[in-house]
Amino acid sequence: MVHEIGKNAWSFLTKSDEERSWSANQGYDDVVDVHYSYDSHVPNCQRVAVGDIAIVRANDWVAGWGVIEFIEVTPNALKEIHRCPNCNTTNHRSRQRLTPKNLCNLCAHGFSDEEMIIGFEVVTNYRAYYANTWVEAARPVDFHELAALQRSSGTFNAIRPIETDRLPEFLARLSGRDVDLHSDIPDAEITVILGGHTEGIVRRRRGQREFRFKLMERFGENCAFSGPQPPQVLEAAHLYSYALKPEHRVDGGLLLRRDYHSLFDAKLLAVNPSSFKIELAPRLSSFESYRNLEGRPLQVDTDRLPSVDLLADHYEQAQRIFAHN
Repeated sequence: MVHEIGKNAWSFLTKSDEERSWSANQGYDDVVDVHYSYDSHVPNCQRVAVGDIAIVRANDWVAGWGVIEFIEVTPNALKEIHRCPNCNTTNHRSRQRLTPKNLCNLCAHGFSDEEMIIGFEVVTNYRAYYANTWVEAARPVDFHELAALQRSSGTFNAIRPIETDRLPEFLARLSGRDVDLHSDIPDAEITVILGGHTEGIVRRRRGQREFRFKLMERFGENCAFSGPQPPQVLEAAHLYSYALKPEHRVDGGLLLRRDYHSLFDAKLLAVNPSSFKIELAPRLSSFESYRNLEGRPLQVDTDRLPSVDLLADHYEQAQRIFAHN
């Protein structure tokens, strides 16, 4: 089944322990750039679907966005619930500096953690994954800008629907480049990514450090675009979608300075597989620090050039993004 990309979009709110004020439960195990967890108590829980856009708000800032690739469902899970000892409701909040620590919003009763009523309820747990398509926020965008796109307001909800007709402009501002979901993500990649490759995500995170070390053994402490650099700024860049090829191939990677890596992953920088020269998206030509990269040969020994086929994969995708950037 091929899912439609971007048919719906959602705002996912996650709060750090320091920022979280409600105390009716213990929170969720969110990993902002990997997955978002929620349960059947959360409004809109059953409406979120594979292929939808997830925009993640972490505290007061938008952290980034991705396409939901897979939703893990765990029925009949036990959830710890904390209730007010006076009125037995869950509508209470935690206070950082006042005592008693907890205050009920309904009956205004104050109580300590030891006084609250603790019970368990059966829920369905959900975990939405989007790591393979995650785009980190390129600039600070606060929650007010995101709230302006939400279809609902008023009562707090962790998951809110987003107006999709205003989404492209917002994603462009957040991502630092124009976004066209249907041209930027090839059909073949959509089919694989939306198959739910959660194991691949874990393997990538576990193997990324070793992959970087192997590339440093291959290339030395040299950025493929700018030559020798301090090792602290060198990162391992894949030439291919890890979702499509879940392995770390040394002939499928380049060592790049951190800023070049970010632009390379965003497909705003690419290497022509025929000439092994760097090309950049038109929008980068206005930046003097990147303009001189245009046409520069790859700073890699000829006997250690990456796979032409893998380089061509990245280049082909970059050309799609160059067309509207």
